[in-house]
Amino acid sequence: MSINTGSILRKNKYANMLKICIMRRIRPEYDFDMWIPKLSPPENLLNDYVIDKKISWKVFSNRFYKQVILKNKKLIKIIVELSKKNKVVLLCAEKNSRYCHRSIVLKECLKLLQS
Repeated sequence: MSINTGSILRKNKYANMLKICIMRRIRPEYDFDMWIPKLSPPENLLNDYVIDKKISWKVFSNRFYKQVILKNKKLIKIIVELSKKNKVVLLCAEKNSRYCHRSIVLKECLKLLQS
Protein backbone atom coordinates (compact mmCIF):
# COMPACT_ATOMS: atom_id res chain seq x y z
CA MET A 1 0.00 0.00 0.00
CA SER A 2 1.47 3.27 -1.08
CA ILE A 3 0.10 6.77 -1.62
CA ASN A 4 2.40 9.71 -2.33
CA THR A 5 2.17 13.18 -3.80
CA GLY A 6 3.97 14.62 -6.79
CA SER A 7 4.08 17.42 -9.32
CA ILE A 8 2.42 16.78 -12.66
CA LEU A 9 5.18 18.92 -14.20
CA ARG A 10 7.81 16.24 -13.45
CA LYS A 11 7.29 14.09 -16.52
CA ASN A 12 8.31 10.42 -16.54
CA LYS A 13 9.02 10.38 -12.80
CA TYR A 14 6.03 8.28 -11.82
CA ALA A 15 6.21 5.54 -14.48
CA ASN A 16 5.38 2.62 -12.19
CA MET A 17 2.63 4.41 -10.29
CA LEU A 18 -1.07 5.02 -10.78
CA LYS A 19 -1.09 8.76 -11.49
CA ILE A 20 -4.19 10.53 -10.14
CA CYS A 21 -4.55 14.17 -11.11
CA ILE A 22 -6.50 16.18 -8.51
CA MET A 23 -6.35 19.53 -10.29
CA ARG A 24 -9.28 21.58 -11.50
CA ARG A 25 -7.72 22.52 -14.85
CA ILE A 26 -5.66 20.21 -17.02
CA ARG A 27 -3.62 20.59 -20.21
CA PRO A 28 -3.14 18.10 -23.06
CA GLU A 29 0.55 17.65 -22.19
CA TYR A 30 -0.20 16.45 -18.64
CA ASP A 31 0.39 12.73 -18.11
CA PHE A 32 -1.98 10.99 -15.70
CA ASP A 33 -4.11 7.85 -15.52
CA MET A 34 -7.13 9.22 -13.69
CA TRP A 35 -8.54 12.71 -13.20
CA ILE A 36 -10.58 13.57 -10.11
CA PRO A 37 -11.35 17.32 -10.31
CA LYS A 38 -13.79 17.06 -7.39
CA LEU A 39 -10.74 16.77 -5.12
CA SER A 40 -9.39 20.13 -6.26
CA PRO A 41 -10.11 23.45 -4.52
CA PRO A 42 -13.20 25.36 -5.65
CA GLU A 43 -12.32 28.31 -7.89
CA ASN A 44 -13.06 30.97 -5.24
CA LEU A 45 -10.95 29.19 -2.62
CA LEU A 46 -8.08 28.72 -5.06
CA ASN A 47 -8.23 32.41 -5.98
CA ASP A 48 -8.30 33.53 -2.35
CA TYR A 49 -5.24 31.44 -1.48
CA VAL A 50 -3.04 31.20 -4.58
CA ILE A 51 -3.84 34.20 -6.74
CA ASP A 52 -5.08 36.96 -4.42
CA LYS A 53 -3.21 35.70 -1.31
CA LYS A 54 -6.11 36.85 0.90
CA ILE A 55 -6.01 33.85 3.23
CA SER A 56 -3.39 31.86 5.11
CA TRP A 57 -2.59 28.18 4.66
CA LYS A 58 -4.45 27.43 7.89
CA VAL A 59 -7.63 29.15 6.66
CA PHE A 60 -7.27 27.53 3.23
CA SER A 61 -6.82 24.03 4.66
CA ASN A 62 -9.80 24.40 7.02
CA ARG A 63 -12.04 25.63 4.20
CA PHE A 64 -10.74 22.97 1.81
CA TYR A 65 -11.48 20.25 4.36
CA LYS A 66 -15.05 21.49 4.84
CA GLN A 67 -15.77 22.26 1.18
CA VAL A 68 -14.02 19.32 -0.49
CA ILE A 69 -12.91 16.52 1.81
CA LEU A 70 -16.16 16.18 3.76
CA LYS A 71 -18.21 16.16 0.55
CA ASN A 72 -16.03 13.63 -1.28
CA LYS A 73 -15.30 10.86 1.21
CA LYS A 74 -16.33 8.23 -1.38
CA LEU A 75 -13.65 9.42 -3.79
CA ILE A 76 -11.03 9.29 -1.07
CA LYS A 77 -12.13 5.74 -0.23
CA ILE A 78 -11.69 4.81 -3.90
CA ILE A 79 -8.11 6.15 -3.85
CA VAL A 80 -7.40 4.16 -0.70
CA GLU A 81 -8.78 0.98 -2.30
CA LEU A 82 -6.70 1.57 -5.42
CA SER A 83 -3.61 1.98 -3.25
CA LYS A 84 -4.04 -1.53 -1.91
CA LYS A 85 -3.08 -2.95 -5.33
CA ASN A 86 -1.13 -0.06 -6.88
CA LYS A 87 1.44 2.53 -5.94
CA VAL A 88 -0.57 5.76 -6.17
CA VAL A 89 0.65 9.31 -6.66
CA LEU A 90 -1.64 12.34 -6.23
CA LEU A 91 -0.67 14.99 -8.76
CA CYS A 92 -0.96 18.77 -8.89
CA ALA A 93 1.12 21.47 -10.58
CA GLU A 94 2.72 22.75 -7.37
CA LYS A 95 6.35 21.64 -7.04
CA ASN A 96 6.12 21.11 -3.29
CA SER A 97 3.08 19.57 -1.59
CA ARG A 98 3.63 21.12 1.83
CA TYR A 99 1.22 24.01 1.17
CA CYS A 100 -0.81 22.30 -1.54
CA HIS A 101 -4.28 20.77 -1.31
CA ARG A 102 -2.89 17.37 -2.27
CA SER A 103 -1.21 17.15 1.15
CA ILE A 104 -4.66 17.43 2.74
CA VAL A 105 -6.06 14.73 0.45
CA LEU A 106 -3.06 12.52 1.24
CA LYS A 107 -3.55 13.02 4.99
CA GLU A 108 -7.19 11.96 4.69
CA CYS A 109 -6.22 8.89 2.65
CA LEU A 110 -3.63 7.88 5.23
CA LYS A 111 -6.20 8.25 8.02
CA LEU A 112 -8.49 5.80 6.22
CA LEU A 113 -5.63 3.37 5.61
CA GLN A 114 -4.87 3.30 9.33
CA SER A 115 -8.46 2.71 10.40
